[in-house]
Amino acid sequence: MPDAGILATIMLLIGLILLGVEFFIPSFGMIFVCAALSLIVSLWAACKAWWGTNPGFFWSYIFVLVGGIPVSVFGTIALMQKSTFGSRMTLPPAPSADKLPPNPLEEHIGRRGTAQNLMTPGGIILLDSERFHAESPGMVVEPGTKIIVIGARANRLLVRPLLPSDEQTARIEPASEQLPEVATSDVPSSDKDPEPEPLDFDIPDDYTDRQK
Repeated sequence: MPDAGILATIMLLIGLILLGVEFFIPSFGMIFVCAALSLIVSLWAACKAWWGTNPGFFWSYIFVLVGGIPVSVFGTIALMQKSTFGSRMTLPPAPSADKLPPNPLEEHIGRRGTAQNLMTPGGIILLDSERFHAESPGMVVEPGTKIIVIGARANRLLVRPLLPSDEQTARIEPASEQLPEVATSDVPSSDKDPEPEPLDFDIPDDYTDRQK
């Protein structure tokens, strides 16, 4: 049988290691029980080895035992978060409300289509020959009714019947940026090119021959 001090040290190390292994291997508590038994045996051996003969060794052992348990537990948790194996065993935190991924159905907001069946309030709509699951909150939509997409909820579009005001808004075109043409007749006479005044003398017919 090994010396009581050696047995206390060996069982202490085994107990602390088993506490860490318990987080990696699901054993329904069996590894934890073995770790607890190892620590109990280690404490019993330490009492026999150092309690009466060497109190300094005994209290040093107690310090290592009490401090080693949380170090083993929290050290294993930190190792799990950094290791690939541990990341597979732990679930990532749920995304907060301000970091939710965008719904791809939101790109259809504002599009117009037709209700394919009676929506009470859920049903099928048709957007440019493409079928979508949709719902009309707070109202019943008859088949063939023109609808407009107003939002998205999970995997459904939120729609409502198309109103005459929606049709008028769709017909509004942006104003032309071209300036209106000004008629020549509207230009003041002072801004027009002045007409040449008649000469008060006659030019002889052979004037050009004389210059030569």
